[in-house]
Amino acid sequence: MRHWAAVWALGGAWLAFACGSAQNGGTPAAAGGSAGSNTPVGTAAPIAIQDLCPVFTHDLCTYLMQCGGARYRDAAHCERELTCFGLPELTAAAASGAVDYDPRKVGACHERFAQSPCTFASFLFTPDIYDVLQFCPGTVTPKLKAGGSCSAHGECSAGLYCNKGANYTCPGKCQAFAQQGEACSDQDRCAEGLRCDSNQRCVPRDAPGSSCADNCSYSVSCPTDQACPTNIWCDRSENICKTGRLEGEPCGMTGTGSTASFAECAINLWCDALPSGAGTCHERSAQGAACNSVFACEKGLHCTGYVPFGAQAGLGTCQASAAVGSKCSSSADCDDGLVCSGGSCQPPGAADAACNDDGDCQTGLVCHSNRCAVARYPGDSCDAGVCTYSRCVNGTCDYHAKVGEACASGSDCATGNCVAGLCYDNSLCQPPM
Repeated sequence: MRHWAAVWALGGAWLAFACGSAQNGGTPAAAGGSAGSNTPVGTAAPIAIQDLCPVFTHDLCTYLMQCGGARYRDAAHCERELTCFGLPELTAAAASGAVDYDPRKVGACHERFAQSPCTFASFLFTPDIYDVLQFCPGTVTPKLKAGGSCSAHGECSAGLYCNKGANYTCPGKCQAFAQQGEACSDQDRCAEGLRCDSNQRCVPRDAPGSSCADNCSYSVSCPTDQACPTNIWCDRSENICKTGRLEGEPCGMTGTGSTASFAECAINLWCDALPSGAGTCHERSAQGAACNSVFACEKGLHCTGYVPFGAQAGLGTCQASAAVGSKCSSSADCDDGLVCSGGSCQPPGAADAACNDDGDCQTGLVCHSNRCAVARYPGDSCDAGVCTYSRCVNGTCDYHAKVGEACASGSDCATGNCVAGLCYDNSLCQPPM
């Protein structure tokens, strides 16, 4: 992972962007709506670039702790360890004219984040400043032309990306996306509407009507209140890609043998079929109605009783969250404040109780080696080197070293990256080989 903090904060979870996506390094729509929506530029206090570091670090810690479940002792602990990932590169780019930085729009972006941190966006890795600001169009406007030296895609003008080579080292060069038929790789990206095939050539992305032999590749996003049939699937009976089925249309297994296919429902619809059967596409189910996953139920409900295989195979029903002692398959099935432990809803575990993650344990405890244990923070004594969001130094938990501070190994650093005796921020650029 790019930042070690992502492992602590998200427990190894793999998260995709919540709303919208940047295709080939382009500019995405603002999360939660169209570009620029919910961004009251005129009412937000501007944030000058020299004042951005403490604001960004505070917002980052808010996101990690409130939305990712990171159990730092408090915000001050988190802010002591983390830093302004990517901000030195952004500052240098603004000073050199590689980007235009708009303090008013950055202030509006911060204000929109503060209103709802967990719906602003979700990130696969601990984000750098470019990752965050891309969700607020106009905050940073790229100015570099082809051939310009860059550290981030957000510095390259439309139609260009920052190619940093196989080792991802800086500076890179702003380069045009490869066109159809041209060579491509992870470093040489294809233009919008194209993908890099197994022969490392840019070819058109699959679309309805495209020929297929197995799966149809696609990249889409869809508002949660809409059904989007853009998730194409391969119909092997005709060997062509087809759109997701709409409400009331057949779905599930079709054909047999070499023509066997699984007809997908449009995004935000669900198929009432068992894994090897056929069914019909539906909108999300209300309480008491049928389901085969949590995604089949309306928000706030979960699916209970679904058995996918065997003699008892059958659909479940959508139910409200469950009380103590009720059966469950995950903590999402249980009332707030309860966790799913041993197949039933229970209060979070006390010290030494079994656990899978920190959320299974009482406040003040963390999950270590699948057992709830007392959280040890900087200043606390450490046993067998076990500290919480900190490191054991001479028998006492201590903060990890920040970027630029001395280190002997990656485990000393908040970023997990020690280069030439100093902690290194590799969010945008890898250290020279």
